[in-house]
Amino acid sequence: MLALLAVAATAPGSADAAPGAGDNFTPLSARVLHAPEPVRGGDGREHLAYELVLTNNSAFPPRPVTVREVIAKAGGRVVRTLAGAKLTELMEPFGELTAKTPRTTIRPGGTAKVLLDLAYPAGRRPPRRLDHELVVAPGRKGSVELSRFGAAPTAVVDRAAPVLAPPLRGPGWVVMNGCCDENTSHRHSLLAIDGRLSEGERYAIDFVQMTADGRITEGSNKVVANYPFYGDEVLSATAGTVVGAVDDLPDRAIDFGWLSAPFAADAGGNHVVVKVRPGVYAFYAHLIPGSVTVEVGERVGVGDTLGLLGNSGNSNAPHLHFQLMDGPSPLGSEGLPYTFSSFTAVGRLENFPYFFVLGRKARLSGAPRGPRHAQLPLNLQVVDFPRP
Repeated sequence: MLALLAVAATAPGSADAAPGAGDNFTPLSARVLHAPEPVRGGDGREHLAYELVLTNNSAFPPRPVTVREVIAKAGGRVVRTLAGAKLTELMEPFGELTAKTPRTTIRPGGTAKVLLDLAYPAGRRPPRRLDHELVVAPGRKGSVELSRFGAAPTAVVDRAAPVLAPPLRGPGWVVMNGCCDENTSHRHSLLAIDGRLSEGERYAIDFVQMTADGRITEGSNKVVANYPFYGDEVLSATAGTVVGAVDDLPDRAIDFGWLSAPFAADAGGNHVVVKVRPGVYAFYAHLIPGSVTVEVGERVGVGDTLGLLGNSGNSNAPHLHFQLMDGPSPLGSEGLPYTFSSFTAVGRLENFPYFFVLGRKARLSGAPRGPRHAQLPLNLQVVDFPRP
């Protein structure tokens, strides 16, 4: 091995070294967790949402590594660069963060996730393949590890996202923790489930409903009965077979602090999992105890009532959690994109924490607005679903 190191020591180690020029030591390894596939968002654009997992493998010498840029390329052309404040938002090391440790710094042996969303005009075919380039802070002078290098090539899955019926009825539904380009609790929820990293909530949505005067409750937001949508019917967005159903977990007290379910299986509270077809499953979570109307093995049709919207499981306040996934395990599967057949966009919520936590009146931006078909409503969009 001494001979190899002697050769490697002559390789370029500066920030402007050409990536891919032979074998070179790099301080990080990188991989795409799940091959991205396109979905048309409620903004009328196509989106590729996916995650990079970075590991600090620095060895010459071992050191903390700070990422300065993450560059996504298609066919050699740069299609997205994350740097500065946006990189700080969308990158997060695993483990405890401290004020002294920047979110873009990975300790020796540590791992971080980077959330990526590539958006492009509607109707354009996605690239067949994506490549990435990482730029990290230069190491010690004379280091043999590159500070600019290529990494994490991935294929892109070119297939149309399924078109589903809305799981709720009526106006004023707010998309919380939705896709694609913000560090929401769903987008960053890479979890170790049964020995592997999974991102079942990649495209998940938490739905809450505004009142006619633009608030989330009528009265104190500490009382579940003051949420007018508490107890609304949750409808099957697809036909399929029920493969999971829980109905006996209690509603949780309203709590806007950090929550954690005692067991992974209880995170969804009372819930229903419907197998749409092999490799496609729909998940409806946080239902009222005793309200689930279906049993495992039962066939359901589009629009059938599955249960009532509640606050069971890992839930701060009443809402419906909905997601599509490639397996029956809500946390141990990969989240799949989907669209809803029809909704009307009425704006975007601009004061989310004040609306949700403090019960203040919603402040909406004017765009996007109007009827939408076969699109996925994006984070903080407010949408009207058709009545039956």
